[in-house]
Amino acid sequence: MELLQGLLSRVSQPVLQAPGPDHAQIELAVKAAICVPDHRNLQAWRYILIEGEGRERLAEIYARSQSEQAPQRSAAEIDRLRQQPLRAPTLIMAVLRRQDAAQVPLHEQYLSMGASVQNLLLALMAQGWAAIWRTGALAEDRAVAQALGLQEQEMIAGVIYVGTTLNPRQVSRPPPESFWEIWS
Repeated sequence: MELLQGLLSRVSQPVLQAPGPDHAQIELAVKAAICVPDHRNLQAWRYILIEGEGRERLAEIYARSQSEQAPQRSAAEIDRLRQQPLRAPTLIMAVLRRQDAAQVPLHEQYLSMGASVQNLLLALMAQGWAAIWRTGALAEDRAVAQALGLQEQEMIAGVIYVGTTLNPRQVSRPPPESFWEIWS
């Protein structure tokens, strides 16, 4: 029953602060993240932990990349991008390792990656941590990917921001009957 309650109460928490999880807690969450449907056991995903000064280095990578790619951006816009990695004490970069496997279409690799991130989020929540999964233009920026050491076949699937929240966000969900039907 605890698992079902966790599934039903999971909510992205955008306002996060210190502290964040320790390495043993992250390792446990990653252990849960690898227990997902994975056609042919490709394990087409991995995670990069970014914390402490690494967040500040990532902030500079974001700012430099966007300054070079979009020189028309204002200083305020660049500073807003620079603040993104500082939104939480712990960042976990989800990386998709696309593989050319004829038996496993690319969309299945994406689905497995999504399931992996969902398990990671639920495992963090089960340990008392708040989190949110974010994507956006910087996740698709090859200069950022290269600065993080990603290979050509790898891409950022998103950044999981993890920390503590003082005011957990509540959301209302639509009724489940609007999402399923009986086929005859």
